[in-house]
Amino acid sequence: MKPDPHLDALVAALSGAESSAAGLDTLLQIVDCMPTMVALLDTERRHIFANQAYLDFMQVTMADLTGRTVAEVMGAELFRSTRGAADRALAGETVQAEGWIPDPGGGQRYMLRVHAPHRRPDGTIAGYFVLLHDMTERRQVQDDLFRLAYYDPVTGLGNRLLLVKHMADYQAVGEAFTLVTVDVDRFVEVRTSLGQGFANELLIDIAHRLARDAGPYDLLARISDHAFALLMAGDAASAEVEQRVDTVAGIVRSARSSSGAAVFLTASIGVARCSDAHERPEDVLRDAEIATAHARTGGGGRYALFDPAMHTRVVEQVRLEHDLRDALERGEGLWVAYQPIVEMVTGGLAGFEALVRWNHPERGNIPPGVFIPIAESTGLVVTLGHWVLRDACRRVADWQDKRTPGSAPLFMSVNLSPIQLGDPGFVHQVRNVLRETGVEPSWLKLELTEGAVMEKAEQSIKLLQQLRGLGIKLSIDDFGTGYSSLSYLHKLPIDSLKVDRSFVSAMHQSEENRAIVRIIIDLARLLGFDVIAEGIETTADANLLRALACDYGQGYHFARPLPPEEAERLVVGDPPWWDGV
Repeated sequence: MKPDPHLDALVAALSGAESSAAGLDTLLQIVDCMPTMVALLDTERRHIFANQAYLDFMQVTMADLTGRTVAEVMGAELFRSTRGAADRALAGETVQAEGWIPDPGGGQRYMLRVHAPHRRPDGTIAGYFVLLHDMTERRQVQDDLFRLAYYDPVTGLGNRLLLVKHMADYQAVGEAFTLVTVDVDRFVEVRTSLGQGFANELLIDIAHRLARDAGPYDLLARISDHAFALLMAGDAASAEVEQRVDTVAGIVRSARSSSGAAVFLTASIGVARCSDAHERPEDVLRDAEIATAHARTGGGGRYALFDPAMHTRVVEQVRLEHDLRDALERGEGLWVAYQPIVEMVTGGLAGFEALVRWNHPERGNIPPGVFIPIAESTGLVVTLGHWVLRDACRRVADWQDKRTPGSAPLFMSVNLSPIQLGDPGFVHQVRNVLRETGVEPSWLKLELTEGAVMEKAEQSIKLLQQLRGLGIKLSIDDFGTGYSSLSYLHKLPIDSLKVDRSFVSAMHQSEENRAIVRIIIDLARLLGFDVIAEGIETTADANLLRALACDYGQGYHFARPLPPEEAERLVVGDPPWWDGV
């Protein structure tokens, strides 16, 4: 290979051997091609040399730069901020740091800064090098990723991850703190009815008001779709926390859209204090959200302070949910009891109400009041309700064939959950069950609570009309305990009103209580409905209801909910309550 005198000179220069002008020229070209900015300053901090990248950034020529200090070129503030690093370099140390510096062209640039000593051949320090590497774009990407990871794009608040990070920092240094979680009630309904844009405007307004008016806090975060959290350092007193909760609740109630439009909003608020029992920051957040959920069970618009019993109940519910899901999949443990419904005048068997029961393999009989709410909150009630409906229809079809010839057909009442009421495929499911079991639609009566119907009255009316179109009968359960509107009641395509047991049990206490039952029965007559009274416990209850011309009744006076085999014996034989009628 033919030797290259320029390369030989460069090697000699880099190795410390005697250099030539050609080698220095080549080295200078390399330095000028580098994107990293390089400058050499003497012990008086005056510029001696700079590469082209440095000159371009400073917007000066080499002639203008030579002999001038950093303060003269970039200003006194940058000189002060880098003076320590320059001093250490002049003391023989190489120093590396990152930070923002003014851009002579305007704005700020994020730089990796290196200060390194420049030594003479004898090792003494003749000055120092400054190397600047522009990392602005990388830093902006990092900042963007950080914002995406730790900040909510709608409100600009920190998110759940940032909240957990802050709490972890407090726990690491043993700092006490209190966490308040704020979940806006009915937010999903607001968003569904008024749109995502309007909902976002409400969230932004709530975030702004919380930041401005909620009082001192260390972090305000949006931790879920419609929930916020306030992190307060220190051991806040109970009175202070209650005052803060009242303030926050008022802020949510005053939320407005950007145009000033308002909807009535409330919030379920939970409070948890960090304690030695919390091993991780996520545990504190979990407990605050458990308290929030507990507040919501009271109807929303309330607050609750976490206590360990709440966590125990949640764990129990999770276990029961798992076991209930397993029972549905395996078809074990769940069964349907059938309580007779009696024709009050004749005492004859008119039908049954299907009531689901759960015999847990380890815990025995679990009350419906325990597992039905779990099924509703998890959506399992759709599968459970479908299973009950199929079993009930299959039973009534079988029992109808065993009735004495000429007997009136039995009807089967099946309770309908509000979750099923909102299932768009429910009518199709009912139609399929009727077809599979061969049940006449008029034999089936679906019971809905008045609260479930009236919450979305217009939507409910459409669904009920579709069910009535199949020939099914419909009943309002627990009538009088909810918030029925008479303006809607006459529009509902129903067949029956069911008097709640609380009214039946109170009939003998006063004339006013008897009048309530009488009014319900008269109202039903006026609207063309029949009446079923539940909770009949005594002969006196039965006699009084019969005197009030109640159509049907059920209760322990006649029979408890029965296993299918015992219920079938009532179908084919004489009812045992006839003697007491």
